[in-house]
Amino acid sequence: MHETALEPGDRILLYTDGVVESRDEGGEQFGLERFADHIIRSTAAGENAPEVLRLLIHAILDHGHSQLSDDATILMIEWRPPDP
Repeated sequence: MHETALEPGDRILLYTDGVVESRDEGGEQFGLERFADHIIRSTAAGENAPEVLRLLIHAILDHGHSQLSDDATILMIEWRPPDP
């Protein structure tokens, strides 16, 4: 078990191995490096959490020509405090 304090705007990303192990027609995996690159770039561009995931999902599906060979689950949680 791990506990940490989140600051406003912090995000937690959970995913299954089927996301990074998604393969193209030649057998090349989507990969952790490509996965992280998409998250970093879209977050740095100021995209909100739903848009970050939308872009990532499209990239994964494009890589595998809309075919997944394993379960692929992605969940991103963003801490937003209630308005005062």
